[in-house]
Amino acid sequence: MSHISKFYAGVAALTDVSVEIRPGEVHAILGENGAGKSTLMNIASGSTPPSAGSILMNGESYDSLTPTLAGTLGVAIVHQHPAVLGDMTVEENLRVALPDSVFADGSNDEVARALLNGVGLDAHLKDRVETLTLAQKHLLEIAKAFARHPRLLILDEPTAPLGREAVDLLFGRVREAVAAGTSVVYITHRLAEVRELADRVTVLRDGRVRGTAVVDEITDDELLALIVGRKLESTFPPKSLLPLDTEVNFDVASISGPGFVDVSIAGRRGEIIGVAGVVGNGQSELLRALAGLENFEGEVSVGGTSYTPRDLLHRAAFMPADRHREGLMMSLSVRENAAVSALKKFTSTYLVSRSKELDAVSTSLTELSVKAPSLDAPVGALSGGNQQKVVISRALLSEPVLLIADEPTQGVDVGARVEIYRILREASESGIPVIIASSDAKELEGLCDRVIVMSRGHVVATLSGDQITEEIIVSAAVSSTTQSIQVGTGKSTVKRSTGVRRFLQGDYAPSALLVAVIILLGAYVLTQNPQYLGSFNIFSMLMTACGLGAIAMGQTIALLLGGIDLSVGPLAGFLVVIASYFINDGASTGTIVLGLALMVVAAIVVGLVNGVLIRYLKFTPIAATLTLYIALGGFAFLLRDTQGGYISTDFVTNLSSTVGPVPVAFIALVVIALVAEYFLRKRRWGWNLRAVGSNEESARSVGVSINRTVILGYILVSLFVFLGAVILMTQIGIGDPAAGPSYTLTSITAVVLGGTSLLGGRGTFIGSLLGAVLLTQVLNATTVLGLGSVFQYVFQGLLILVAAIVYSVARSRKRRAAEQL
Repeated sequence: MSHISKFYAGVAALTDVSVEIRPGEVHAILGENGAGKSTLMNIASGSTPPSAGSILMNGESYDSLTPTLAGTLGVAIVHQHPAVLGDMTVEENLRVALPDSVFADGSNDEVARALLNGVGLDAHLKDRVETLTLAQKHLLEIAKAFARHPRLLILDEPTAPLGREAVDLLFGRVREAVAAGTSVVYITHRLAEVRELADRVTVLRDGRVRGTAVVDEITDDELLALIVGRKLESTFPPKSLLPLDTEVNFDVASISGPGFVDVSIAGRRGEIIGVAGVVGNGQSELLRALAGLENFEGEVSVGGTSYTPRDLLHRAAFMPADRHREGLMMSLSVRENAAVSALKKFTSTYLVSRSKELDAVSTSLTELSVKAPSLDAPVGALSGGNQQKVVISRALLSEPVLLIADEPTQGVDVGARVEIYRILREASESGIPVIIASSDAKELEGLCDRVIVMSRGHVVATLSGDQITEEIIVSAAVSSTTQSIQVGTGKSTVKRSTGVRRFLQGDYAPSALLVAVIILLGAYVLTQNPQYLGSFNIFSMLMTACGLGAIAMGQTIALLLGGIDLSVGPLAGFLVVIASYFINDGASTGTIVLGLALMVVAAIVVGLVNGVLIRYLKFTPIAATLTLYIALGGFAFLLRDTQGGYISTDFVTNLSSTVGPVPVAFIALVVIALVAEYFLRKRRWGWNLRAVGSNEESARSVGVSINRTVILGYILVSLFVFLGAVILMTQIGIGDPAAGPSYTLTSITAVVLGGTSLLGGRGTFIGSLLGAVLLTQVLNATTVLGLGSVFQYVFQGLLILVAAIVYSVARSRKRRAAEQL
């Protein structure tokens, strides 16, 4: 990479950076958060174009790369924040990110399982990725990178959330890759890993190269001086010097909860208590319980006062390991993130005082040396170390009785670590008990006054004083013979996902629920009216469901993309108006075909316009499709200001043919739904579609063409509306410019009932079709039972409300379950 520069709004992220990566070497890139390491590697992997400079790869020079081109050239990257798609399964994440050639040597499941085994990831292929832990997501990201057999492998903080066993396995795989000729770029904040793995090292500071050296020819002190621009006297602040008989101010007596049992801890004022152990042995669960996020049995007292889980939820401050997911609200500003837990302190007569808030937050962030463009800058614009300091600021501003930190320096540079250690020590000396969990035994050795070591949910060692060494901590953690416990019980078993749980967490559970509701409702109405299952009534219901079902299936695509299409209703009415000029009694076959062709063309144009407005003109999906909603309604009235143009009787008759009482059109729509479902689950088009809706940035990182996927998606939405319009012609029988708009909200209702997420990434065509059937059935039932039209709207509203509650509660439970894994 030669003379690379990158500017954002005139601010330099990289300036004249040149780095050479040799064949078959591990080249470490070091630097503080914000030094430009990730930006440089994003340029190398094609995610970010440079403002200046060039890239020489395999003898060819490039001004910039794309993710697809970089992958073709043999570049693979493991991002610091995993580019995984939470709404998709483990297997689907592999399939969408990897070329089909990776799966050519065996069955898809066998190849995928081998990829996971290669990095030590014990997860079911059908598990939804959002249920995985952060460490498992990193392992999945690593598996994707190794699967490509890359010529250049970029690892950006790959070990941050991993335990020692997983790190050793990763390093073994890296050495194997290097031996086979792969070049590896390794970004880390841990100098010990540089010593263990790297051949050469380059240091960045403030977006510039500060030096490149052979690892064996430079000392740690010299590296630290290059990284922070000054010599650090000591990484860790002095430990507590208070007398041994100082009063205990923190006491945990035999508490048990999800993932841990019979834990006791005691700490004195000024002490920092560490929680150690191999990742996944109950440390995080213990900290969440102490923060009041999980129930527990036993007693926790601070300063002589006993606290229940509910008390701790409001009085303890918790710094989670995954600051992006749990620690920060990324769409809010630095000020809002820092102040949110202490708003009561800033209120005057029930309103928040802006001046009090600004003064307190500004003072806190200044004391913590937070570097931010302004207090109102998005917190996502800060470096990882500064984001972590914002989390600490929020914790301290809330004046907690207990400060709990899970992996407080994960993904944080050396300079910021020193600041965080100082802050935690000062908090402890002020009288606030501080408890931290860390997978870095060296960190616990240098920072903590007392350490408990956990294994399989039990405390297997309590260390203090000279006992707190890396060797003793690691030895206690790995030599334990305790048995694992089941969450919440203490029985010896390992909790794993089951087929039933995966189904309930999957996309088809809402469809199964809809089938049950449809059957129960039908059974009840049948007891009230024996004619309910008559041939005419079945035909009427299913034929009505056809038109709505086709439009709802189109709406499903828009929602899967994370968007929405408000134009589907007016488009359906507009297409019927077009048909009313061509598909009439006495019209020739050619005229009818021409009319259908014009309908298809009009649908494609509308879908294309929607896609272009959203992707290239940067309209929001609501704004873009609302524009077409209004325009299409106007065009329909321009073509026909009143009803007119009767649809051909023969055409209606042919479309209304049946097999028994079931319309052929409904059977055809079911087949189309099944085919669409197959493509959604088993083909790259469907994976790309759901990837964009799940996480656009992650989808872009794995090589999905976002613009093409979105535009094609909206074209397909309009083509499904065309199918719906063809069915509507048989029901309306005449060109009516006012007939379509009502289908917009009704289609959204059907899709929501079918379980498709309004946030994108998950849903089914089958569920949307069933949602349309249920809505039609409800309307039919009110008529059969002799209820007024008011009840039609009441029942529809109740259905939407129940669906929203059921799916929201189910999803929140899945999220909580994932956090406990």
